[in-house]
Amino acid sequence: MGIIETNPLFINIDQWYFDYQDNSPCIDAGDPSDEDPDGSIRDIGAHWFSSEDVPLGDCNADGTQNVIDIIIMINNCILGEDENCECGDMNQDGIVNILDIVQLVNLILAP
Repeated sequence: MGIIETNPLFINIDQWYFDYQDNSPCIDAGDPSDEDPDGSIRDIGAHWFSSEDVPLGDCNADGTQNVIDIIIMINNCILGEDENCECGDMNQDGIVNILDIVQLVNLILAP
């Protein structure tokens, strides 16, 4: 449990994109007593695999990243006590903070 000796099949390590490919041995291979936000067995590693196409920052899962998502991130994740704030962790460092807000604002304002 939790140890692999094969390629974890990251999407693109050269670009520092450490999300998993669909067939990664890390998916659902972590602690079976813990769950990912999607309800499956915990994945190995810092990122959890989701087959859903909800982009980071889309905290209300409406398919767009906008000012409402920023408000949700501030109210629930920075000022609030919400335990499920992975949607707002734009830089995937495990913490939702002003750096994530700035990254989302830049993404929303980009042409």
